[in-house]
Amino acid sequence: MLKASNLFASEGDSLVTDTDLYDQDIYDVPDPGVLSERNGEGSRVLFTSSQRWRKMTLHSRARQLWLHLRAYLHDIVEKEKRAELRVTRMTHGLEPLRRLEVAAGLRSVAQDPVGGRFLILDGAGYLHQHTKDGWAQAKLEAPVVLNGLVTVPGPLGEVGRFVGWGPAGLTILGQDFRPLWVSKALNQESFCCLPVPSRGLLLVAQAGGSVELWKFRSGGRRLVSCGSPLQPPPGLSGSLKRLALGPEADHGTRHCFAAYGSAVLTFDLDSWTLSNVCQDLHKTIISDLEYCEEVEAMVTASRDSTVKVWEADWQIRMVFVGHTGPVTAMTVLRNSSLVVSASQDGTLRTWDLRAAAQVGEVSLGCWNRDILSERVSHLLAPAGPGWPVLSLCSKSVELWRVCDIYLPLAQLSAPVLHIQVAPALPAPVEPALPSRLVCACADGSVYLVSATTGRTVSSLLLDPDDCAAGVVYCLSREALWVLTRSGHLVRANAARCPMVVTHRRSPLPLPAAQPCCLHLYSHLTDPRSAYACWQIVHQNQGDMLRSAIAWAWKNKNRFLPMMGYSDGTLSVLDWRTSQTIFSTEAHIPGPVTAIGSTWNSIVTSGGDLTVKMWRVFPYAEECLSLLHTFSCCHPVVMLCTLGKRFMVGFEDPESATYGLVQFGLGDKMRFDHRPQDDPMDHITGLCCCPTLKLYACSSLDCTIRIWTWENRLLRLLQLDGPPQSLAFSNNSGDLVLALGSRLCLVSHELYLPTSYLVKKFCQKTPDVVNDPPLPLTGWKSLTTSQLQRLASLQGAANLRSAGRAAHSFLPSLPPLPWVL
Repeated sequence: MLKASNLFASEGDSLVTDTDLYDQDIYDVPDPGVLSERNGEGSRVLFTSSQRWRKMTLHSRARQLWLHLRAYLHDIVEKEKRAELRVTRMTHGLEPLRRLEVAAGLRSVAQDPVGGRFLILDGAGYLHQHTKDGWAQAKLEAPVVLNGLVTVPGPLGEVGRFVGWGPAGLTILGQDFRPLWVSKALNQESFCCLPVPSRGLLLVAQAGGSVELWKFRSGGRRLVSCGSPLQPPPGLSGSLKRLALGPEADHGTRHCFAAYGSAVLTFDLDSWTLSNVCQDLHKTIISDLEYCEEVEAMVTASRDSTVKVWEADWQIRMVFVGHTGPVTAMTVLRNSSLVVSASQDGTLRTWDLRAAAQVGEVSLGCWNRDILSERVSHLLAPAGPGWPVLSLCSKSVELWRVCDIYLPLAQLSAPVLHIQVAPALPAPVEPALPSRLVCACADGSVYLVSATTGRTVSSLLLDPDDCAAGVVYCLSREALWVLTRSGHLVRANAARCPMVVTHRRSPLPLPAAQPCCLHLYSHLTDPRSAYACWQIVHQNQGDMLRSAIAWAWKNKNRFLPMMGYSDGTLSVLDWRTSQTIFSTEAHIPGPVTAIGSTWNSIVTSGGDLTVKMWRVFPYAEECLSLLHTFSCCHPVVMLCTLGKRFMVGFEDPESATYGLVQFGLGDKMRFDHRPQDDPMDHITGLCCCPTLKLYACSSLDCTIRIWTWENRLLRLLQLDGPPQSLAFSNNSGDLVLALGSRLCLVSHELYLPTSYLVKKFCQKTPDVVNDPPLPLTGWKSLTTSQLQRLASLQGAANLRSAGRAAHSFLPSLPPLPWVL
């Protein structure tokens, strides 16, 4: 007989398939509450008809059954928790979901978002019904011979859900596929239908190149022909490929576009006339076209391997070049500026029309088949939330899941080089200061962006020659320092928009040591006085004399700007004048490469391959004292501190070495992870979340890695582009990353395991402080390029009024955005 302790052994053993290091429960969360029994009863009791079981009372039997059930549930909870703490890879963009074989050949696919299904019409005349995720539901024979099928959206589809075409003509089918109406045989065979639900119309493209217009009658139960078919003008070469609807014009007119060879025909649906012909838009045949409402432009794809974006008057706006083979299909993702194209080079590529760049690529060969044997003939955009992208081939339908790891937060004027959050985490809870992101851009601009709304609060508009090598910001006193790449130290008043430069400190001439990194040490012991100081400075717009009372208060908060030099010297600067008040030899020989800080110490790294921890005495003149020195094998490029531990990112490009090591002051001085978990390219960002005890790093290998307190990889986020910088925006674990000139937000709910979410829910959520954009002052003194930088911002709602005045003398300036 089996013992009771082994009753669930087989099932429990089957759950543990990996004995890797990450299976261990490493996160210090409270135990789920399983208590140990002191009497030792029941652990070996048998669930049989034995004599011992018969002699037990009903109360004892119930107790033993409960003990076994509780132990079983405890094992399940622990194994689920260990499974969540394993390394998980997440991908942004298109991800292969499923491939459906159509042995009889694929004729058409119709998506039915109302019914939560899509239908496949095969060459044998059968309809295959699938769920939106691709699972097969039913197979039935088509009621009439059909060559194609399309769904009728909107109220018209409540009765006649589908329209089919074939040798018998047009057919209206109900949602149960019963034929409701069948037309006479057409003069020419149809190959494409396009419903226009807002007008109750149906466009029918015929094999000879003509386009016919039909109108729904009797609530969608039948069709009536409207006018004679329109023929393409004589002299055009090629054939009709695709139909697409245009936007609804202000005066109520609606147009339809047809790809005919390398030309696009425009049809007026109101007068039913051929209103325009644009020829030679591509070097060869246009394979697909569609209108993008988000950017108000027409997009065309061609067999010349390009994807082009056109203005309303068919002037070229941009050209996407990246495919190495003919583009055979293209679609626009609804409610977005993303375009997906398929090519015979074996790839699906995603293009962002706003960013004017490729943001994703996936191989068609991921299905383990010969990608050259079939080509994608058509792409169908998701019919609704949670729907996949469908790529149609001659004998298969491929489903691609659309994964969104991040969401757009703000659009700035140039690529973002540095991101940091102010005030530094963890922020004081009461009273709460607004949370802002400090973003330094490649055009010399520095923006203060609200971390919650993405609106630009203020901006410092320097020249491109003053591109930032480092930037620090003190929120409570509205002061910002920028260390330029030329070595100049600029201090600005951040309580105005645009910011006003108060003074500029030039570097000493060579061969004197040059500044190379900048940091602000914050000793914040009195949050109330910091909040009161910020209110006074904010009200007085940073005026030093009028705000002098804010510094005259007896508060204990100290803010020390620190600068590292190329000769290894570390200096502490005066708050008001930016002059050196204390200096020490930190990393000689070699430059200071990075500086980080905690509440009572700072950590520096240098070219001497050491990392040093310094004790800070914020009220003393000689404020730094060396505590510990750690040796490294490679140069350190980034570091961040978390309590008594700090993580360093080191690189050696010559040996392709990119790694992360954690040092601490406890019993164990160093924490390492597996070498295969390290980034594969330059580390662009390193940050930490103190409340959750998590680290995060970004790399040019298009990844974000999330690390635990013990320096173990928790999550690997695969992006569709290389992030230039990274920062935790709040104590909940939300991440802000820079992709070009875009700021994007990764929600903590996406990647955090349940145990971390429970810990986060147990914390007090700080109040969200309203942080509106500062009013624009002194715009008349701004140059044209500076006004254009402000106009390119997304989220700067206060610039609308300034835009009207600016346009009176800048007719070429684009309209300033108004984004709430």
